[in-house]
Parts: sequence; C-alpha cells; structure tokens
Amino acid sequence: MNNESGLMNRRDFVSSITGLAFAASQPSWAQSATSNPSTKVLFVLLRGAMDGLTAVPAVGDVDFAGLRPSLTLKAPLPLNGDFALHPALTTLHGLWTQNQLNIVHATGFAYQGRSHFEGQDIMQSGFMKPYTSPSGFVGRALEKSGLSAHGVAISIPMPLLLKGSPESSTEYPNWMKPASPSMLRALSDEWQNDSTLHAIVNQLRNDRLEARAMLGSAPRVPFQEAKSTFSLAKLAGERMQAPNGPRAGLIDMQGGFDTHASQGSDIGAHATKLKELDDIFKGFRQGIGSEWSNAMVVTLTEFGRNVKENGNEGTDHGVGSCIFVAGGLLNKSRVITDWRGLKSAQLIDGRDLPTSIDACAVYAKVLERAFSLSDTEIQAEVLAHQPHALLKDWLA
Repeated sequence: MNNESGLMNRRDFVSSITGLAFAASQPSWAQSATSNPSTKVLFVLLRGAMDGLTAVPAVGDVDFAGLRPSLTLKAPLPLNGDFALHPALTTLHGLWTQNQLNIVHATGFAYQGRSHFEGQDIMQSGFMKPYTSPSGFVGRALEKSGLSAHGVAISIPMPLLLKGSPESSTEYPNWMKPASPSMLRALSDEWQNDSTLHAIVNQLRNDRLEARAMLGSAPRVPFQEAKSTFSLAKLAGERMQAPNGPRAGLIDMQGGFDTHASQGSDIGAHATKLKELDDIFKGFRQGIGSEWSNAMVVTLTEFGRNVKENGNEGTDHGVGSCIFVAGGLLNKSRVITDWRGLKSAQLIDGRDLPTSIDACAVYAKVLERAFSLSDTEIQAEVLAHQPHALLKDWLA
C-alpha cells in the first residue's frame, strides 16, 4: 500500500490505520456505555458470503488488481489512498463524507469450513461450533441487558440472531387488508369463551389500530413495493423510532452474494446485491428520522470469498470479508484493519483474506455500546471473542 512517503510495511500500515481510527479526541458520544440508553441498532444479515474485496477494494495494495482482472472496478468511490467503495454503495459513500461510516476490513468469524449452512448458524448464534445453540447473540444481549429491551425482525420466521429475547417479534408486509370492524365483532362474539382465540382477536384489533395510526390517510403501499429492501428497512426504522420501540432491528438479505460465476465488477450479480444493501441504509435512515442520531446499522456475513477470481469470472467460498458500521452515533469515518497484504504467503491456504480482526470482537463492542453491557458480561454470557488492539477504544 502507498502513502505520501511510498510503500508501507505492515507495521507502518497498522500504525497509520490506528492513528486514523483512534485520534486523541474521543467521539462526543464515547463517554460510557450508559450515557445514551436509547441507542438503536439495525443488524443486516448478508447471506451467501459477501465479497469484501468487491465491496471495499484494496486499491492501494500492489498485488490486488492482478488477482482479479475481470472483477476490477472501473469507477470505485474513493475513501482513502488504500481503500475504496463499490460504485453501487452511493448512500454509504455519502455517509463516509458525513463522518458516519466505519469499515472493519480483513475480519470474520473463527470458522474456515466454507459451508453456508454452518457459517450462517455461527454468524447468528455466536458459537463457533454450528447447531449448538437455540438462541442468537443479539437475543441473548437483549435479554441480559435487563432494560426491557426487545427487537423486531422484518422477516418471517424469526431468525436465530434474535432468538433468546422473549419480547422480540417479527413483522413483514402482507397483501391482505386488516380485519374489518364487523369481522372483529363477529369473531369476538364467537370466541368470547375461548381465552386463546379471544387473545387472537385482540391482537388483530391492535394490529388494525396500529396500521391506522402508522398510515393515517396515506394510500396503501402495493405489496411488491412494500417488500423491497428499501421499504423493509424503512419499516424497521419507523418501528424503532418510537420511544418504547425495539432497540434492535433485523433485515435478512437472502442469498445473492454467492457469486461463483459471472460476478461482475461495476455492474453484475454482486453489484445488484450491493445496491440492495445500500438501499437498506437509505431506507432505515429515512424511517428512523431524528433518531438516526442515536442509531447504528451493522452488517454480518458468514464468510468472505477467495482473493483470486476463479476460471468462471467469479469467486469461491473464502474466509475474511468486511463489516460496515454506520449511523449518527459515529462522528469520524475510518477504515479499521490489521492489513497483512495479499501475497500468497499472507493469505489463508494461499487464497483467502485472513480474519486478522475477530468479527465477534466487533459485534461485542456494538453490544457493549448499545445495550449497556460490560465486556465481562458479554464474554461470559453473550458472545466469546478475541479482542484486538485496534478495537480497544472503539465505541467505548
């Protein structure tokens, strides 16, 4: 990688990034984990293994372009001399210019099995052995916080990530109109002696009242539009904006990142999914309104993709990727990475970006900041992780 004085070695590069990430003046909100009890976090599951080097290309690494001749971006959005953004991520680039985007690169879970099913279970449960937990690390954090905190998944069914929080719920747009008052009266009369069925009527009545309160006189949004990633994220923001609303939200992006062939560069299969991801940040910011100043959006993916493209102009299952953390709670944009270079000797099995920063340590810091939990509590009861020096004061 290059700076004004020429090629940097790894120690110089880590020092440079450390200086960028942790300037002497701490962010205004980084006083204590309890300074803002209204913090809201939207978690975004990127199933299929997002290619971190397409989303955030290492343009300053001298070995990068030669490893990906057909995947090289023609118009990357500049971040600094070492990294750029994919051109589909225009909202994220805008957040970067507003000092509201952090990117943790060369990160991932301590899992190298390359199975989507195992990897996706691990990224939600937080346990490095798949299929060993009925709960997710965000659900456990909400339950442990003791703040009557709950979450909402804009998804059906409830993803594992939020399980463990009894108060959390799922919500998803549907094409059916709310039950009419006459229908509700008829059902109430018919089921008045059955407590279980009568409770369902009450829930339907509450759903109708909530829908009217949310929509007012606005026209009903067509179902196809309502289920777009932008609209789902906007819905999450609207629910989380309320004073007693969910503290955690979840958007589940199914598949699409698994681009073994014809991955594309500025346009193509991976670019299309990145555009959907960008729309989530845009929609959530619009939906949560003024509460954006108390909010973060955080991404998760099960693993990354090979550093070198394959013979089908795609990328196969890899290890390291990157994490996006954005929101009004941040006041300085930065790339946080312990970059070790892309020469074969620096890669896992000679082909994969290493996870030089533990993803669990990244998420632990988010949980610590958002839900007023200590690192000791998180390590013991929520999410075991390997701390990294670059994360020491991050989101403190």
